[in-house]
Amino acid sequence: MAPIKRKGNTAEDAAARQPQKRARVGAEEQAKASKKQNSKTDGQQTDAARKPSGLSVLRDDEPAFPRGGGSVLTPLERKQIQIQATRDVLFEQKGSKKTRGDFDDEDEDEEEDIDMNDADDASGSTKKGHKKKAKGKKSSERQSSEKQGVRIEGLSFKRLVPGSMILGQVSSINAHDIGISLPNNLTGYVPLTAISKTLEEKIDKLLNEENQSDDDEEDEDDDDDALELKNYFYLGQFLRAYVVSAGSNPTDTNTRSKKRIELSLDPRQTNSGLSKSDLVTDAVVQASVVSVEDHGLIMDLGMQDADLKGFMSSKEIDPKLDYSSIKEGSVLLCVVTGHNANGNVIKLSANLPSVGSIKKSHFLSTAPTINAFLPGTAAEVLLTEVSENGMVGKIMGMLDATIDLVQSGANSGQFDLTKKFHPGAKIKGRLVCTFPASEPIKVGFSMLDHVVKFAPATRGPGSSDDAPAISAILPEVKVVKVEPGLGLFVQVGSSNHLGFVHVSKLSDTKVESISADEGKFRVGSSHEARVVGYNSLDNLYLLSFERKVIDQPFLRLEDVTIGAVVKGKVEKLLIGAKGLDGLIVALADGITGLVPSMHFADTLLQFPEKKFREGMTITARILSVNLEKRQIRLTLKKSLLNSESAIWKDYEDIVPGAQSPGTLVSIQPHGAVVQFYGSVRGFLPVSEMSEAYIKDPSQHFRQGQVVSVHALSVDVALGRLTVSCKDPSTFTDSYKKAFESIHPGLLVTGTVFEKSSDDLLLKLGDSGLIARLDSQHVIDGSASKQSSTLSKIRVGQKLNDLLVLDIQRAHRLIKVSSRASLKKAVTQGLVPSKFEDVQEGAEVLGFVRNITQDGVFVEFLGSVIGLVPKRLIPEGNINTLNFGMTKGQAVSATVHSVDTDYRRFILSMKTSEATRAGPSERKAAKEPVKVNDALINPIDETIKVMDDLAFGRTVQCRILSVKGTQVNVQLADNIQGRVDVSEVYDKWEDIKDRKQPLRFFRPKQLISARIIGVHDARNHKFLPISHRSGKHPVFELSIKPSFLEASEPSLLNLEQVRVGSSWVGFINNIADDCLWINLSPSVRGRLRFMDLADDLSLLADIEKHFPIGSALKVHVTAVDVEKGRLDLSAKQGNEKLSLADLSVGSVLPGRITKVTESQVIMQLSDTVVGVVHLIDMADDYSKSDPGTFHKNEVRRTCVVGIDAANKKVSLSLRPSKVLSSSLPVQDREITSLKQLKVNDIVRGFVRRVADNGLFITVGHNITAYVRVSDLSDSYLKEWKDGFETDQLVKGRVTFVDAEQNKLQLTLKESALDPNYKTPLQLRDLKPGQIVTGKVRKVEDFGAFILIDNSANLSGLCHRSEMAEDRVEDARKLYEEGDVVKAKILNIDREKERISFGLKASYFGEEDGESSDEDLDMEDDDGVSLDGFGGVELQGDFSDNDDDDDDLSMGGVDLEDEDGSESEVSDDDSQMEDVSSRKEGGLGAGGFDWSGNIHNDDDEGARSGSDDEDGTRKKKKKNRKPEIQVDRTGELDANGPQSIADYERLLLGEPDSSLLWLQYMAFQLELGEADKAREIAERALRTISMGQDTEKLNVWVALLNLENTYGNNDTLEDVFKRACQYNDTQEIYERLISIYIQSGKNEKADELFQTALKKKIFQSPKFFVNYATFLFDTMAAPDRGRALLSRALQSLPSHTHVETTSKFGQLEFRSANGDAERGRTVFEGLLSSFPKRVDLWNVLLDLEIKAGDAEQVRRLFERVLGIRSSKKGAAVTTVEQSKKLKPKQARFFFKKWLSFEETLAAESGSDKMVEEIKARAAEYVKSLQE
Repeated sequence: MAPIKRKGNTAEDAAARQPQKRARVGAEEQAKASKKQNSKTDGQQTDAARKPSGLSVLRDDEPAFPRGGGSVLTPLERKQIQIQATRDVLFEQKGSKKTRGDFDDEDEDEEEDIDMNDADDASGSTKKGHKKKAKGKKSSERQSSEKQGVRIEGLSFKRLVPGSMILGQVSSINAHDIGISLPNNLTGYVPLTAISKTLEEKIDKLLNEENQSDDDEEDEDDDDDALELKNYFYLGQFLRAYVVSAGSNPTDTNTRSKKRIELSLDPRQTNSGLSKSDLVTDAVVQASVVSVEDHGLIMDLGMQDADLKGFMSSKEIDPKLDYSSIKEGSVLLCVVTGHNANGNVIKLSANLPSVGSIKKSHFLSTAPTINAFLPGTAAEVLLTEVSENGMVGKIMGMLDATIDLVQSGANSGQFDLTKKFHPGAKIKGRLVCTFPASEPIKVGFSMLDHVVKFAPATRGPGSSDDAPAISAILPEVKVVKVEPGLGLFVQVGSSNHLGFVHVSKLSDTKVESISADEGKFRVGSSHEARVVGYNSLDNLYLLSFERKVIDQPFLRLEDVTIGAVVKGKVEKLLIGAKGLDGLIVALADGITGLVPSMHFADTLLQFPEKKFREGMTITARILSVNLEKRQIRLTLKKSLLNSESAIWKDYEDIVPGAQSPGTLVSIQPHGAVVQFYGSVRGFLPVSEMSEAYIKDPSQHFRQGQVVSVHALSVDVALGRLTVSCKDPSTFTDSYKKAFESIHPGLLVTGTVFEKSSDDLLLKLGDSGLIARLDSQHVIDGSASKQSSTLSKIRVGQKLNDLLVLDIQRAHRLIKVSSRASLKKAVTQGLVPSKFEDVQEGAEVLGFVRNITQDGVFVEFLGSVIGLVPKRLIPEGNINTLNFGMTKGQAVSATVHSVDTDYRRFILSMKTSEATRAGPSERKAAKEPVKVNDALINPIDETIKVMDDLAFGRTVQCRILSVKGTQVNVQLADNIQGRVDVSEVYDKWEDIKDRKQPLRFFRPKQLISARIIGVHDARNHKFLPISHRSGKHPVFELSIKPSFLEASEPSLLNLEQVRVGSSWVGFINNIADDCLWINLSPSVRGRLRFMDLADDLSLLADIEKHFPIGSALKVHVTAVDVEKGRLDLSAKQGNEKLSLADLSVGSVLPGRITKVTESQVIMQLSDTVVGVVHLIDMADDYSKSDPGTFHKNEVRRTCVVGIDAANKKVSLSLRPSKVLSSSLPVQDREITSLKQLKVNDIVRGFVRRVADNGLFITVGHNITAYVRVSDLSDSYLKEWKDGFETDQLVKGRVTFVDAEQNKLQLTLKESALDPNYKTPLQLRDLKPGQIVTGKVRKVEDFGAFILIDNSANLSGLCHRSEMAEDRVEDARKLYEEGDVVKAKILNIDREKERISFGLKASYFGEEDGESSDEDLDMEDDDGVSLDGFGGVELQGDFSDNDDDDDDLSMGGVDLEDEDGSESEVSDDDSQMEDVSSRKEGGLGAGGFDWSGNIHNDDDEGARSGSDDEDGTRKKKKKNRKPEIQVDRTGELDANGPQSIADYERLLLGEPDSSLLWLQYMAFQLELGEADKAREIAERALRTISMGQDTEKLNVWVALLNLENTYGNNDTLEDVFKRACQYNDTQEIYERLISIYIQSGKNEKADELFQTALKKKIFQSPKFFVNYATFLFDTMAAPDRGRALLSRALQSLPSHTHVETTSKFGQLEFRSANGDAERGRTVFEGLLSSFPKRVDLWNVLLDLEIKAGDAEQVRRLFERVLGIRSSKKGAAVTTVEQSKKLKPKQARFFFKKWLSFEETLAAESGSDKMVEEIKARAAEYVKSLQE
């Protein structure tokens, strides 16, 4: 045998073998070598120990396998000597306490683990701390004795370390992970993301696609199926697993959570340590499927060599897998069978039972390194030690292997290992695990038969009749083997099944020790046990002797029996919006169920929370068990608990007449749905609810009520059950008698009592029998016709002459049919009702029951079914979908053969093979059908039968109707035809009206036409005459003169069409991006919009200029006969536009083919495509939005750039480019740097956000650079978050160099805004100045204050300057972020230090002196400037612009006592309905900490005193009481200034929304938006129930907050929650108002539409508001007008007049309205309601405001019913019918007079005034007459 090669110590090899942790030995041996360099032997050992893998223990000159008896132990002895010498050196190094390099910590941990395992196995009591202290000679001797040999040990949880590899079998497949059975009763789990690289990429792709809103549902379903782990693995599959972690589940918060082994199947980990040279024949590797090819699988081995791939032939796959079902990403355990010449392709096989068979010598006999020996590999072991508990051996003389008791098979107690095996023997087996933490390295070995053979375990549940099931209780198991400290091996009953009981599962109490010879658990003792699991790899049942486990009712959810009565403990009460919604009940350990509120009791409990409490024991019955969702539903209803009726949990178990209680879950007008157990539901018709008549079931029954019902009919196949509450004893005899008398073929009458979309339920005659009529048996014809007929049938309707098709007597279900064809066939004897009626050669008629790939099953009466095999189906139907048939279709066939033994028969639909005897009988049976071919009343008397209508036959026909694309004609009463518009004209010149070529034809006109084929009405396609099918086909005709006169006419086909040829075409259809043109009925081509016309203006309205049916002259541009494609063009010029034809500046039509976030792709021709960038979309960059463009839209575009080398074209959609150069341009087009100069202000789009700054696109190929320092005047820590690609920015040019092509901008506001105020510098400050700022940092000695609006200036306020009293710790007074007002005490300009003072005495005089000024300033401007900008502005009352960030409150109604104006001065962000107690709202700059704005009451009190000194004395006198009040919780006159102040106030007023909003505003001033959110949520939790208005204020404030500082997701979440807890209509109104105020009109429009769809509002006010928004804000009056019709449909009729009037007023008042339309609306109203003077008055006001005097006068005359007898005269005639009441007339005359007086004042003429007075007098006189 070839010697083992050693690997080089490369970085790659070291990294690959790092999990084996050999680096420790190398590091320590290196230290040893440095001390003993004079020893040659030591030097060799050091070199060997430096190798990072287990190969370091070999020598090149040593044979791999020593031969002979005496030489067996020689390598072992050498190895032990070498290890002992290594240990001596290591202990010397430990004594010196010197550092050992990077591996020191890791080595100590490893050594501790190994020692702990050894000590635990020996005594189990040695502590880790004692091990570390073991030193000196005694310690060395003890460890040396322990390491003399390799210990026999199996895999255990303690010995599992990350990096271990284990062979396992798939034991469970879950939704997100799979369970793996591991050796020695261990189970690990593989998450979805640790299977393979390919599957991980699939998951990432799926997660990314979920964020896109335009995904198809089908794609989502495919993705879900693709990630179904059942498609990737199967139970029992062998796999190699890599241990990732072996600790507690981090997601489990239970402190007693079980330890969890997390594994990985990824070949990158399970093949770690392997190199290319290790992949020898018979080596076992794990590989993932990369792709599935025709002949095999491409596999990924997960190795670092990128060129190394695996290939598995399709013949070598796992026999349990179907090749077609293998998914990419699947992982398979494979055996290497070879490789190609250069070794880059490894040949693999997953047929493990064959290629892994040890009997065929498929074990690893040669290997370059020990790395090839990984779990799953078969090998030969040379035994070196044999004991009763296991064996130890060597693989290839150098790798230690241990075989524990379980893996040796000796756990059955049937044989003794020491007698069966002896040292020196060779055994074959398979590696099952590695021990990377052991020293020396060793592997676990298995001799179990099913592991060695890679075969499924033979003793598992279900393997035999005597195999126990999981959860089964075994009355007697016999102990056959005792493993002290581990557990018992037992024999299950009298079978050969073995079980294992862990020592912790022996008893409910702790068992101290077990022995094989004595005690309760000795060998031969018998015990009662319960099966708790099964380990397929160990082939062992897992049992428990614990009494609590045996007595437990359920161990798993699968053990729960539906309908069983169980006891449980209430674990949790589920509280919902309506109270107690349900109970969580613990049934057993880990198994809980839900009791819905409906099932608390038989009656409705008013206060269920008083009846149930946590911890109480209750009795319940199992309603249903959902294994997929792992859910159990329970009931506490006594009527269900005490019922002894059969449990209805499966439709198959229910027979008509059986009785059972059920729960009403849905009550409908025509019946109720009754829920039983499991998924069984039944329908209770209203007619079966009671013997008496019930009109409304909801008045007699309630949801959740238990009713006792009996089954009327059951359809197991469809899962349908009909039940009745009537007493079954009253009609049982008559029912049975009627049921026995009915038989298939009988005609009956029934009354419909239930109707669904699929069928009808009928009650037959007086017998009470229930029958079902399927939709396919309602009528003959298509599915649409059947559905239409079914929809017209109503409940209670009587149906006559129903044919009984089938009777299912077991379920008392009768199926009937109303099809005339079947009833007629029954009368003719063509439908057999029993098998004996079927005779060979007889013609029969039935209906299709099912269609498979092998044939068609035809059903007759009485469930008699025959088969039409595929070979006996007509040739024309073989290749069509479902053989051209549908389920339920009536078919005629001939009985081909009858098999009386199996009672089955074969049918034939082929005339040539009607029977086995031949076709003669079929022909004879078919002759009478010829009658149906006769034509009824043909138009052309020369034709009599259908066969006369052949191709080329000229016939007379009558026009029935004329459509846009065809003329429908009649050939006979039962035959119709059509003339396509392409078969009317020969020449272009013959067409008189090219938009409506067929308009000259008239109905009932007689024409001559020639037959050319058949029209398929189902798919609107032309078919040759030979494809005629059905009794009444539609014929294709031609009336072309040339075709009528031709002696041998021929049809145009696609093969005759040539590129470049010209034709006359007719538009057949208009698609999204093209027209479909008919050249003939059988030749149709595509004409794209781009090729439709040379005049681009015609494309603006396609349907107007190119209506369907219109004629076009087209020429062919491309033909593909194979694919049936034809491309046409209608442009006059035939030349194709190419890149060479383009020139810069040319304007061309283009079609948009793609729209992205940053550009628009346009197609100019077949070969030319251009790009429109953001800078070319509009003349105003703020309107450059790709979202305004739509795919397939045709637009004018201008060529602005051509890159011929790269074949790129740049286009522009700027109106100034494509329409007129005189149009205004806000952002000019920059093509050269010479157009720019320093200080120019330009706008552009962010091209890239780099680490060193921004790159801005300002023109074509012109990019500007912005340094980080030029982005803002203030310091930006996370500046990248403020910019994104394609963002519009504005900057000033600071540097431009056209020669070097460099451009530099600044975005600083100071450079852009001429009114910008520079931040304060140190030189601007002086001692004694008052400033505002924020506390930056607090120490015990003082606080550091950052001055507002300064260049980051800060100073210290010592604790001695903070208050009048002594301050011990400044941290108790102030916190970081507190807003303060401070006085500058001292400035050290050399050291740049500022000292502040915060004492109240520093500000007393300033407050007193400035109070009058503050009052005056507020009276003048309504805004206090104190607190804005950091420095108190004395004498400068200019407006401050810091209000831009103020947040609109959107409708929070806070009452204001003084009624002063809001402090927000910006009109755009003005608060709607927000009170102006000057609280600031939620803005970041509007809150004034000083209290000058808020303390109106205090200022008023102070203004009452004229003497400042007196005021000051009064304050001093009252200072002591004020301090005392302050300490009890009252704030001082300055108001809250810190978080602590607000918290104190909230303790006193927790229900004040005003205070909560102030608190939020305070946080926003500090830039703490997240804290403001937290405060809002806290407010909602704190404010008491019943304070709905206060809570609403907080909700609206939270909506404002998210609208300004949040994103769409956070705002949507808050909005949904707000709707749940408040009036939905109110919240919708508030959010719409917020959107409008913040300028988000599109979102407001979407919310309006959502409210409209969900019918949130049912008042005219909503529709009027929406219309006003559309008219004024969105400038979309057409949409606003369309809203009126929808409003009138939704609103009650009494509101229609008012609503219509409001819409009419909008036309007058809106700038986008049309006054003429408004007049039309009012004229319509007044014509219907002439007496409504309020409408007249509104219209008069509108017309007066419009200013048309003559129109107003005419309107006054109309409303008063007067007319002038002569033009210009004052004589007035009053129409009697239109007289108003005197009071009304007086009102209108007064209004008219006022109008004329206003006009007279402007014109100076009183003529009309006098005339109106005269008319009024005449009117009064006429009334008196």
